[in-house]
Amino acid sequence: MTLAEVLVALLLFGILASFVVSVVNSVLNLWQAGERRGRGDLVFAAATERLRADVLAAHTGPRGWMILDDWQAEPELGGEPAWRLPRLRFLAEGAAFPEADLSGRGAVEVAWMLVPEPDPGTRFTRLVRIVQPESSPRSLLEETWITTLARSGAGLVVLDGVLHASFGAREAAGDDAKSKLRIDPYAPYGFPIEFDFAVERVSGGQRRKPPLLDDPITDQVGSLSLRGGAPFAMPERVMIGHEWMRLGGTWPRFMASERGARGTMAKPHQRGEPVWLPELDACVAPLIASGRRLP
Repeated sequence: MTLAEVLVALLLFGILASFVVSVVNSVLNLWQAGERRGRGDLVFAAATERLRADVLAAHTGPRGWMILDDWQAEPELGGEPAWRLPRLRFLAEGAAFPEADLSGRGAVEVAWMLVPEPDPGTRFTRLVRIVQPESSPRSLLEETWITTLARSGAGLVVLDGVLHASFGAREAAGDDAKSKLRIDPYAPYGFPIEFDFAVERVSGGQRRKPPLLDDPITDQVGSLSLRGGAPFAMPERVMIGHEWMRLGGTWPRFMASERGARGTMAKPHQRGEPVWLPELDACVAPLIASGRRLP
């Protein structure tokens, strides 16, 4: 073989090797994204099974009570809207909660709520489950007590990396889910038939190494570009700083069709600021007896 033929062969080999490496990298990235999504699905499935079991144990007798509302997790600072997070509280049968009622004959108070993560620079929260016997000195019905528990880190962390979550009470099939509900003990009406629960969270590589803004944006600009690893699926809304945005377009260039979504404020953002891309999961938790108050 002549020197020219050897050089041509080496060039062709290099092009083929580059193509093979590119294909392998693409396959590995897809596999890793699928693995991350699979692990996230398992974590969410475990959380929803626990939520369903708790809701099914709700005390729907005359003494039963249930409250769906929100609480002010952080005060209003620097013109930012107050940070309000959802929570669900109810009385449940003690037999389903051996960790709180060893006898299984009493009743327990249960709360599912979002609390801020310790990092003050982000809007990440944790989904926390709090359980205590009904005979405790202070009740979860007391605003000051449940707020104190939430801010002290009490309870079991069920999910972390949560950017947004919502509970919705559905009173009948086909009805719109309501974000507020209050049923007092001995109230002469029934419970909802089910709860809708939806959560948007960031985990795995998207939490450790999120995409970054490629250029600064003002509080009015509608276009932005990102750099970094593309997600498995692009969410409808993203969070930059403390601001939610609704985006349209394809990776890595987008148009912000809505700034300051979900009650946040549109603000300028610097180049290199992380862009949080949450994954959406949802479930339904039915109540026993389809929400009827049992005698």
